Amino acid sequence: MIHTSQNHAVIEIEVGKVASLNSFYASKHWIVRKKAKDKFAAQILEELNQYDKITFKSLTVKVETNLGYDIDNCIMVAKFALDAFKDWGGIPDDTKKYIPKLTIEYNPNLEKNTSKVFFRGVV
Repeated sequence: MIHTSQNHAVIEIEVGKVASLNSFYASKHWIVRKKAKDKFAAQILEELNQYDKITFKSLTVKVETNLGYDIDNCIMVAKFALDAFKDWGGIPDDTKKYIPKLTIEYNPNLEKNTSKVFFRGVV
């Protein structure tokens, strides 16, 4: 879902169950991690490709999650989403120049094992 007003926009995407940070880095081999990253990036890009491309000058990212992990273990949602968003063309790079703020919060009202990512910023 995209919301726009004057020079601001919000893109909201839903993400299915993403591996926790602990399980992602506990994988025995880098190929397992790469396959997981590619799978989630494809899922996120599929959702983003439903929209006309918008390139943000800067944005903040908010992740709402009901994955059941400790909140710090949900960071992989943000990592995969930001990498896919950059690949989609939403931002030139995923550095602090373009993304000065990232928040993650638990939302028990979301369907279990899902997350929502909100990209809010200046276009």
